[in-house]
Amino acid sequence: MLAFIVVGLVTGSIYGLAGVGLVLTYRTTGVLNFAHGAIGAAAAYLFYELHVTRGMPWPPAALIAIGLFGPLVGVLIERATRTLDRAPVSTVIVATIGLLIATQGLMYIVFGDDYHRFPQVLPTEHVTVNGVQITYAQMITVALTVIITLGLSAFLRLSRAGRSMRAVVHSPELLDLTGTAPAPVRILAWCIGCTMAALSGVLIAPTITLDAALLSLLVVQAFGAVALGRFNSLWMTYAGGLAIGVAASLCTKYFGSHPPLNGLASSVPFLVLILVLLVVPARRLPVPLGRIGGTPPSAAMPPAVRAVGVVAAAVVLVIIPYTVGPRLPVYTNALVFVIMFLSLALLLNTSGQISLCHAAFVAIGASTFSHLTTGQGMPWLLALLCAGLVVVPVGALLSLPAIRLSGLYLALATFGFGILMQQVVYNTSAMFGKSPILKAPRPHFAGLNGNSDRTFYFLVLALVAVSSVVLTAAGRARLGRLLRAMSDSPVGLITNGLSVNVSKIIVFCMSAFFAGISGALFITLTGTASRDVGFGPVQSLMWLAVLAICGGGLVTSSFLAATVLVVVPSYLTSISQDDQLLIFGVGATAMSLLLRSGIDWRGNFSRVAKGSEDRWHRHPLRPATVAAGRSTPMTVTTGAGR
Repeated sequence: MLAFIVVGLVTGSIYGLAGVGLVLTYRTTGVLNFAHGAIGAAAAYLFYELHVTRGMPWPPAALIAIGLFGPLVGVLIERATRTLDRAPVSTVIVATIGLLIATQGLMYIVFGDDYHRFPQVLPTEHVTVNGVQITYAQMITVALTVIITLGLSAFLRLSRAGRSMRAVVHSPELLDLTGTAPAPVRILAWCIGCTMAALSGVLIAPTITLDAALLSLLVVQAFGAVALGRFNSLWMTYAGGLAIGVAASLCTKYFGSHPPLNGLASSVPFLVLILVLLVVPARRLPVPLGRIGGTPPSAAMPPAVRAVGVVAAAVVLVIIPYTVGPRLPVYTNALVFVIMFLSLALLLNTSGQISLCHAAFVAIGASTFSHLTTGQGMPWLLALLCAGLVVVPVGALLSLPAIRLSGLYLALATFGFGILMQQVVYNTSAMFGKSPILKAPRPHFAGLNGNSDRTFYFLVLALVAVSSVVLTAAGRARLGRLLRAMSDSPVGLITNGLSVNVSKIIVFCMSAFFAGISGALFITLTGTASRDVGFGPVQSLMWLAVLAICGGGLVTSSFLAATVLVVVPSYLTSISQDDQLLIFGVGATAMSLLLRSGIDWRGNFSRVAKGSEDRWHRHPLRPATVAAGRSTPMTVTTGAGR
């Protein structure tokens, strides 16, 4: 056991260091950076390029990759996020998720998809303790992380710059009155935090292969450490990283050869994250940056123009099977994604809730449909309905943290759930089990032959029409008004004697149902589905980024998102999946900044009453006065749709 504890302490110290960098930027800027791990991955790739590929000695290579690259990225991120301090929480999250996706895509484009063994530059000599070899590199890593954590804690408490960093998030206006400009303080915080991310990436790279996806998910382990530190304490965060590292290492020892529990080790950070968010009282968690609210809606079109647009779109959709030839399956796949985006837009754009586990909903629907049709011989339509209904309890389960959490913490909880599903539940017999590929048949009923691509296209189109009508009607009914009110101001809703809890449960269940339907249609279209392709947590991040690019509506934004994600790349064959990661990531971040500036992609302006917003703005990390909803009073807006 000692050998596993030693390995756990070393990796846990790196998790703790990454978490310390996250907490530092969060305490001083109010932004929890989802791209924290991607910064570490980029630094590791840069170090590898300088030291291994170009033969530069490791000390100057480390200086460039950590000491120069980290602060430079910090300055750039501070400039990008400076205008997000009063944006909706969902906008802030999408901005940093866009940075994560863009950075990962850029690394694949520049350095390729191949794995590389990262060199260990620290001394590899060892000492033996009770038969266990402990290398000097391991001891140096732990000592270095402890010294840095101690130094940062002392810096924040004792130095004038540190006190300014602690003050800037609570009241930048008062800090400015003391003669200290808030902007340089934020820049310093981002530079230190990104340098910690770069150092974490370089330190952990020798223990895992040099892979952009694996290194980018370093932020995932850091999230668990940050949760144990209650998003506030540097030392508790570092200790949480050590605990997570040791727990994961011991899980490897005891469960590493027992599927599906062999995925439990990599899921420890998320189990910790979810447990903390469910157990710790909401009032004990710091209030995140921004305000509750969905994506600002676009200007409403006149009814006549809207009717003409709907008719024109319907005509185009009907004639597509007769004009696109062999590309018809691509358009059918786009329609499947329309249903998925409808379910996601219902959460994000209508109710202001965030789901980072939508790929898991789709996977449950696909695997359930396969088991019911191929395994049990259930009729196709009944199996389709059941595939959606099976996901509903999962949505209800996720609505429980949504009842007590919102915004950032709900995003973290759903992200943790998505990774837990991939690491553990996907491997069970209830989903994909030991079989890497599941199969599903095309529909055959009432004279309908689903093997015909054209017939199946019209069937999916009919389901899309029904889904659009149902969700649009729900949005215009009392439920939709409650969801929009909940998005604008949960506190105002509660003040008027209405409960947001039932609304949150309903919206999560509806979203899960339609996501499950899209999963069943996806496996029907392709004929097969694999747990390793298309259902990972990064896929959920990509879908959120694409939807954020396509505006704040429900039906229109869903059709646009499906077109951008599926149809356009099929024609632009020169654009690879790595290029798409970069484009969608940059687009999501840019859209977040444009929305904050009051401009959407069509040039519409959403004017916000700045005086009212500033008056009611609650600064991040200030103790919450109202636990339920955790939002500001309703802001006054003059944009269309508010």
